[in-house]
Amino acid sequence: MPPRSGRGRGRAAQPALCRAAAGWLCLPALLAACDGLEARLPSSVVVRRAGAAGDSLYIGVAANPSASGVAFFQGVQLAIEELNASRPAGARPFALRQPPAGQTSQVAVAAAFRDDPTVIGVVGHTGSAQTLDAAPVYGDVEHGGRNAVVAVSPTATNPRVSQASEWVFRVCPTDDDGASALARFAADSLHARRVAVIFRNDLFGRGFTRTIAPLLESRGVTVTERDPYLAGVTTYAAYAERIVRSKVDALVIAGGAADAADMIRALRRAGGDPVVLGTDDVAGIGTDFAATQEFRGVRFTSFFLPERPAPGALRGFVSAYRRRFREVPNHRAALAYDAATLIGRAALAAGPDRRAVRDWLARVGRSAPSHLGATGEIRFDEYGGAVGKQVLIGEVRP
Repeated sequence: MPPRSGRGRGRAAQPALCRAAAGWLCLPALLAACDGLEARLPSSVVVRRAGAAGDSLYIGVAANPSASGVAFFQGVQLAIEELNASRPAGARPFALRQPPAGQTSQVAVAAAFRDDPTVIGVVGHTGSAQTLDAAPVYGDVEHGGRNAVVAVSPTATNPRVSQASEWVFRVCPTDDDGASALARFAADSLHARRVAVIFRNDLFGRGFTRTIAPLLESRGVTVTERDPYLAGVTTYAAYAERIVRSKVDALVIAGGAADAADMIRALRRAGGDPVVLGTDDVAGIGTDFAATQEFRGVRFTSFFLPERPAPGALRGFVSAYRRRFREVPNHRAALAYDAATLIGRAALAAGPDRRAVRDWLARVGRSAPSHLGATGEIRFDEYGGAVGKQVLIGEVRP
């Protein structure tokens, strides 16, 4: 397979769009504290920090084991349990490898996994900027690829991610897919004619806005403003007053759940109540009953809704996850589950050699059958990007 180059935009198939808002019930999260993560695992799953010795085949998880990141670990945990339950007699067991304790540098996390010979693949990173930064490390550019290890990102949505390295894959749709779905919903289902956009001033927010604004305008929607903000810094009152004065039908927020919550409160104080449309991170705005009451009606893009499985999706994932963790899986858990299962299946089919694992993944949906996952059928293009993935519109409901 030749090295990847260029952006390759437009290669992914258009996602299926749920034109009516799909129901979304945000149940109370039963999340353990970061320090209690290992204690929650059954004896069948071995967890060690990067660099620890062991004879298992380890799947690294390049995510922050915080309240918002626990779902990634839980999705990988469930995948590992199922892989171990079905592995042939005599095959080495799978286990989960956490990042080095206290390490905040994503490049250093990637290097720790790369330099650990027992790690056969990594689920992560979870953000596009971090994945792009870590891609040369996973490809082991500094050593000519000698110690390269595959990384399968569950949620890095920037289109550039899957062209960053032949060792980096992506199982989620792209920002372009999400923007297209949200633009269609705003124009065709909401019949919005005036829309404001505010975006987090980073790689994700800028890229999403560059895509959705012309898509909205092509459907006859006037984009009244495109305003950047800095998470944790921006005061939203001035944004809210201007948006209320412009009498928009909808507000698109390309950012996180906490940012959306602050913006919605500012809008209400200013006397406005437009329909709020968020990107996939905004799904976290309804994490308990009080939040679902306060933010009911907020819509967001989602790559997985437990009550609306994708066509051809793996059956039984939602019930298995609920039995294991006593909560409903979100898209982070489902995508992490799919990423870890792919890595494990590659090792079972091709052996634990890192190059063999990468080459097996590169054939999925091309010269080999596609993979049936919790989020639907997974097929990789020649750059390692998942194609044909659906994007749904979820809604916060009490």
